[in-house]
Amino acid sequence: MTITHSHKAFTLIELLVVISIIALLMAILMPALSRAKDETKAVICLSNLHQWGLIFHFYTSDYRGLFPANAGGSQNWVGLCPKYVTNMKIWLCPKAKKTQAQGARQPFVAHEHWLGINGSYGLNDWVLSTWPGISEEDQRILWTTPNVRGAARAPMFLDSSIMYLANPRETNPPPAYEGDVVYATGSASGEMKRFCVNRHNEHSNAVFLDFAAARLGLKQLWTLKWHRQFDTGGPWTTAGGATPDDWPHWMRNMKDY
Repeated sequence: MTITHSHKAFTLIELLVVISIIALLMAILMPALSRAKDETKAVICLSNLHQWGLIFHFYTSDYRGLFPANAGGSQNWVGLCPKYVTNMKIWLCPKAKKTQAQGARQPFVAHEHWLGINGSYGLNDWVLSTWPGISEEDQRILWTTPNVRGAARAPMFLDSSIMYLANPRETNPPPAYEGDVVYATGSASGEMKRFCVNRHNEHSNAVFLDFAAARLGLKQLWTLKWHRQFDTGGPWTTAGGATPDDWPHWMRNMKDY
């Protein structure tokens, strides 16, 4: 007796159904995977800033509790701090590792410093001991040291579009559009824009004068104590009367503070 075997192949409809199910599952999973990847990079960024907090802690411990005095040129924080850096990767936020010359676009740009170091973080200018040509009024409001009351509300080192420093003021407007960067310096230039960079899903990362790192909402930047007399209830805060409609269109739906 001859035994025959029947081999049933998949029909075209069955194959299309399987492909459709796989495509649907991918559509559901990809955003979740993308968010998980972004969250991982945000955690790495916070870890970088935690290490920078230790670096500035070591620096101030070595210099009688004082932050660097920006003397210009290589004698600024970028030139003074490298001897405390053992891991060069911490100069770069994982969301901003390439320069503009390498094809990156703001706010995901690493800045090219003249000392040959690329970085994507910046220093709050108001923490320094002094800087060239500073006025007597501005000298009085510098933090100069981390040993101050309210250190946990005073930002020191943050995600930044410029790898220098900036001296934000409460009246500084937000970026007009995502990636709006201020390169000029001075109180009238709106240097808060340098720190208002949307790298972490409407958030930024920072380390404070108490050397603790934290995640911040972008609008929250205006509520921090950037210098000794900074008005934390200024015109860009809910306490100062700001409403969502006052913000540029790209920021209106972000959480208010």
